Amino acid sequence: MRRNEPKISCIKCSVMIFVTTLLFPFYGQAQDNGNFEFRYPLDVPMSLSGNYGELRSNHFHAGIDFRIGGVVGAPVYAAADGYVSRISVSPTGYGNALYITHRNGYVSVYGHLHRFENRIREYVRAEQYASQSFVVDICPDSACFPVKAGELIAFGGNTGSSGGPHLHFEVRRDGSTLNLVTNGLFAIDDGRKPVINRVAFMGYEIENGVARVFRINRPRSRSAVIPLPRLSYVAVDAIDRMEGTNAKLAIGEYSVFLDGECIYRFKVGDIPMNESRYLNSLIEYPLKSRAGRMMVKSYVEPGNGLAYKIDCSNNGLIVLNDDSVHTLTVEARDYGNNVERISYKVRRASEPLAVNDQLPPKGTFAAWHLPFFYKKEGFVFSMPAGALYRSIYFEAAEDSAAASGDFCSKVWKISGYETALHIPAGLSIRYEGPDSLKSKALLVSVSPSGRTYGAGGAIDSCGYVTSKISSFGSYAVALDTVPPVVRAYVANGETLRRDIVSFSIRDRLSGIGKYEVEIDGRWVLAEFDAKRSRLAANLADAGIERGKRHALIIRVSDNKGNETVVKRDFKW
Repeated sequence: MRRNEPKISCIKCSVMIFVTTLLFPFYGQAQDNGNFEFRYPLDVPMSLSGNYGELRSNHFHAGIDFRIGGVVGAPVYAAADGYVSRISVSPTGYGNALYITHRNGYVSVYGHLHRFENRIREYVRAEQYASQSFVVDICPDSACFPVKAGELIAFGGNTGSSGGPHLHFEVRRDGSTLNLVTNGLFAIDDGRKPVINRVAFMGYEIENGVARVFRINRPRSRSAVIPLPRLSYVAVDAIDRMEGTNAKLAIGEYSVFLDGECIYRFKVGDIPMNESRYLNSLIEYPLKSRAGRMMVKSYVEPGNGLAYKIDCSNNGLIVLNDDSVHTLTVEARDYGNNVERISYKVRRASEPLAVNDQLPPKGTFAAWHLPFFYKKEGFVFSMPAGALYRSIYFEAAEDSAAASGDFCSKVWKISGYETALHIPAGLSIRYEGPDSLKSKALLVSVSPSGRTYGAGGAIDSCGYVTSKISSFGSYAVALDTVPPVVRAYVANGETLRRDIVSFSIRDRLSGIGKYEVEIDGRWVLAEFDAKRSRLAANLADAGIERGKRHALIIRVSDNKGNETVVKRDFKW
């Protein structure tokens, strides 16, 4: 049974939920939640490396990351009674992952697993050999793998897009990932206050129907009065701290007060999975683009789909209608209800603030709530309605500074790097290369330093290379004629005394498309770790005889059909 959509349905059989308590550092008794609760899924002392709602690239962190001692192999247990409803194996994302459906519609997720419990492991291995694919996504029948709370289901690891050994644990229900703490599924004992690292003040104005913002340089002294334009807002960089971990954890609630009156409050709550990318509207996106800073801003853009989670006045703007000194307070509150506050004195500036980049807008007006289409000679761009968070003036021009690379088109710069896209946009650039290499053409993004990154796409009947892009910047057409680089960590004729044969596989531009390993003419399962570009085959699971010589072939192709074949003869 292959997956079409993850199951998020109630268990049809009647089961008693086994109630457990949490007896680990900084966590107290699990709270009742409709007579349902989750036990801690590990047996090592609890320590967090990440919590719910952290600001990640293009999304909120959807669960809790539990440390497992810095090495793989910690036993992982079912958090409640249920059945394994989905098993996913991928070189990216959650890597090896299990999904368990429980009563009341809860689904618990266990990500980055080193390996599954033996019964599940053999089931997955059979599916991988049947499909001759390392990547599988399976939805077993509810009777296939019933589990009890505390039953061994897997071992913690570092698979997929993990940055180190840990267990990613999350709970889903009705299309949302649940905040375990605020839903009473775990009770957290956190006595440490959050930390507000920095607060940025941003000027705001409307020019020809488009919001323009600019950074305000405030006095060095915290006690000095900060001159602001009539309209402004703040962006806040804050983290939570907790006993038992040095991790920089998420804030549960951001608030801004003007003279004691709340003008902005955002509570993380539960984030629906299809709304997680709205994070890019919640943060001051240009600061992320320029400096990598994830700062929550008080200004609520019109296209922010998380606006229902925000209580504010004047769209979160600071409005100064007089020349008096006012008190502005920024507040960060964690899930343990600990609060950190910083207050500033502000006053409307007596003269317009000098802004270096305050120029009349250029380009074509693009309303955030309407579709947009733009065409120039050799260039076509389109956005669906809702692709933007606020209206902009769209501009596309030749980027002569980046045109020195080996491209098969002009380099086009699209409205800089500081506009966030919520929905991918369509981009087509005319191909200007040789006819014999059309099949190798793709779009590439060009960084300010001139480095290129594959952006996908293929040539169409009109001679344009077309793809979907998820961010603005500079783009061009390039050719990928170079096959993947494959390095086999086994010498020809070598006698192996280890069970694992591994390879490094990399592709510079279009990316790895397909890989397969054969031994003695038979397909052999090889596990791919994309973050390390490592492909590994376990000879003990390959069904070959020991003490004999074997012929190994590895074939790796990229997404433009360039292929590398490596052959080795070995004894095992």
